Amino acid sequence: MSASREKKKRQATPDAASAQASSASKGMSKTGKTVLYVVLAVIIVAAIVFFAMVSTGFFVTHTVAATVNGYELSPAMVNYFYGSAYQSFSSSMGDSLSMFIDSSKPLDEQAYYTDEFATWEDYFLDTAFTTAHEVYAVYEEALANGYTLTEDDTAQIENEMSMLDLYATVNGYSSGATYLTYLYGQGCTLDTYREYLTISLVATNYASQILDSYTYSADEISAYYDEHTEDFDGVTYRLYSVNVPSSDDEDFDNDAALAECETKAKEMAEASQGDEQAYLDYTVELADEDNKETYEDETYTLREDYTLSSCGEAYREWLADSAREPGDTTYIQNGDLGYYVLYFIEHTDRTYQLPNVRHILVSVSDTTDEEAMATAKEDAQEILDEFLAGDATEESFAALADEKSADSPEGGLYENITPGSMVESFENWCFDPDRQVGDTDIIETEYGYHVMYFSGYGKIYRDYLVEETLRNNDYTAWESEVIGETSYTTNAFGMRFIASR
Repeated sequence: MSASREKKKRQATPDAASAQASSASKGMSKTGKTVLYVVLAVIIVAAIVFFAMVSTGFFVTHTVAATVNGYELSPAMVNYFYGSAYQSFSSSMGDSLSMFIDSSKPLDEQAYYTDEFATWEDYFLDTAFTTAHEVYAVYEEALANGYTLTEDDTAQIENEMSMLDLYATVNGYSSGATYLTYLYGQGCTLDTYREYLTISLVATNYASQILDSYTYSADEISAYYDEHTEDFDGVTYRLYSVNVPSSDDEDFDNDAALAECETKAKEMAEASQGDEQAYLDYTVELADEDNKETYEDETYTLREDYTLSSCGEAYREWLADSAREPGDTTYIQNGDLGYYVLYFIEHTDRTYQLPNVRHILVSVSDTTDEEAMATAKEDAQEILDEFLAGDATEESFAALADEKSADSPEGGLYENITPGSMVESFENWCFDPDRQVGDTDIIETEYGYHVMYFSGYGKIYRDYLVEETLRNNDYTAWESEVIGETSYTTNAFGMRFIASR
């Protein structure tokens, strides 16, 4: 075959691909072409719809991310528990949060601080699922026992929903819905948030109802106290440690150093017997130079009204001895570390009554603002004058509290105030031994000014503590039975829509 004829042949013959396409086109019926176009259109539309569903958060509310206690949780519901777990941890840590979590990095890129979890995200998700298991278990128990939300409960939910818009405005968002998205992620809607609030509130309120339902007789309280005296009796004492100095010297003689500590501790205990000031002087004298200023603060060694069971095991028995007298001292070895020197002040069985008070708070956001504080004090005085000008009864004070107080208790009432539960100036007023029913006053705290009304006395402190312990023990047993062993499963597709932090 000549070259020219070969060239013509190549020009006249299509390449293989073109020939196949032409053949396929010629071989496909009109109906077949239509079907092909329809299939391609469906695929394109499906892709558009899928990505639209992702961008609008459809899958966040319409897929299953996890199954907890038999309940299928959408990614949105998981986001609420997850976000709450993170917010709770952040609040509890305060300024120390940065020691654990770097806010500039996603949680799934930050290793957890122990081997229990790989990342911080794993920790918060596990916390979220554990909490969800507990909440749904109690929620289910509540429904099974006919519990329903009260009008106040419903009002509380509606108030929380309505507050979202206020929170949004304060934080620079256009609406409560957008603020909700910021807090918990795309697709978390007002409806799903309402569902979360409802389930959580039912579980919380039903659990509180169970806790409050336990009652105990005087004999039961007395019997439990007799068996667990050290868990309820208090003791006030001073504690100082004469320590063996730390040393990296291989030739350091720890036994000799320990013997020297014993000599100092013995001298201090014997010289300060019945003399608290001598004891305080020794704490400064024996302290190293870097700590002398610390021990010049007389409260540093004071352990006031400590429950005996919370005291150190090495010296607890000495403190609990019924023969112990105010001013007694002793020194007790602390292993190879040195010696404790103790000064006993008093033992109390906590049989005093707890105060009940009503108050009206005139709050000040910045108590360093002298002008604001002066205005608040004037307002507090006006409220007190208004009260005294009327019938000056507890009922009228309660009405004023509901009308004017920036604090939340109904009628401004706090009952059975326990030591350490209030700020110092507030508590000192309540526990003043000369306090009489009907006493009024104005006191200053870091919250502003409080108009006070002394309502009287409530429970005996020891009985209150025993009763609370019994109640918590019974509630814990009930809760353990209801909740059972925590378990959950996750769905890989649904978990893709969890709002990672």
